[in-house]
Amino acid sequence: MDFQKVIKDINDDERYKKARIVALQLPEGLKRKSYEIIDAMKDKEIILLGDPFWGACDIPAQGKWDLLIQFGHSPIPNLGNFPKIMYIELQEKMEHDLDCSKVPFSSVTLTSNITYSNELKSIKEMLENCHKKVTLKKGDSRVFYPGQILGCNISAARGDDEAVLFIGEGIFHPLGISLALDKKVLAFNPRTNEYIDMEKEKRKFLTQRYAAIEKASKANKFGIIVSTKIGQTRYSLANIARKILEENGKKTFIISTDLIRDETLMNFPGEVYVNTACPRVTIEDYATFSRPIITFYELEMALNLKDKSKYILDEIVMTDEIGSTSFRGRDKSPGHN
Repeated sequence: MDFQKVIKDINDDERYKKARIVALQLPEGLKRKSYEIIDAMKDKEIILLGDPFWGACDIPAQGKWDLLIQFGHSPIPNLGNFPKIMYIELQEKMEHDLDCSKVPFSSVTLTSNITYSNELKSIKEMLENCHKKVTLKKGDSRVFYPGQILGCNISAARGDDEAVLFIGEGIFHPLGISLALDKKVLAFNPRTNEYIDMEKEKRKFLTQRYAAIEKASKANKFGIIVSTKIGQTRYSLANIARKILEENGKKTFIISTDLIRDETLMNFPGEVYVNTACPRVTIEDYATFSRPIITFYELEMALNLKDKSKYILDEIVMTDEIGSTSFRGRDKSPGHN
């Protein structure tokens, strides 16, 4: 991260110049640099938001500040415009270059998360110089950059190419692609220079998921989780889940919560929990829960409403508000008038 450039971009923004109280939403790894960031904003009253946050979907509902600066994520277009939120994307340069000879496909769909989305155009040109067909396209209305993959949305990866190439760190995003698409997925880590065939990770994950589906098929009491995060709220989906569970003779209740943790759920009577919030909770955090957490599509498989032989990844395309309307056309968030 070019810290000086980040600070300059903030200082040059008219919204920052006009603000007196500024709230900072920092990823966990960046919270250690809080003093450095605060020192660069000496003319402002700074509030550090302590709760973990996972993306542009995670915008605080209320706040006594003039401007919220969210570090590490790009906007989610279909949530609407938030004039009092500044997104600082923290895009990085690659420490290692992609080796074309280690991409054993004649055609690939090129993808990344926000961190390396700025590198995709030059990677596309390099691969094309190696005589490969490369698709770099924008996903649906939830995605900001061409090729960008979110934890809840892999629409930019869909296409007719032989395989998908993911540029980025960790396996969460490429695992999501592999689960959603019936094709090869290769992940390249520009920091470690590793090339990972996601097939093995996919098989390991599916073993875990089908065990959870089997437990759900035998359960009678289900809690249905609805997020209060404005970019994750799918109350309408929760109501559909409740309806089909009750039609199958199951007992249900809906829990509305911000952070989804085991200690939040353990005192409720659910044997299994259906997660309609961020799919990352189900995929990446599953082992932290003492009772099974499944997605809506896994619920349908557990109730024999979907074919169990074809796994369906839970993705968020649109969100809704509790008891209200879709976010289409939204231009304000609570507390950010």
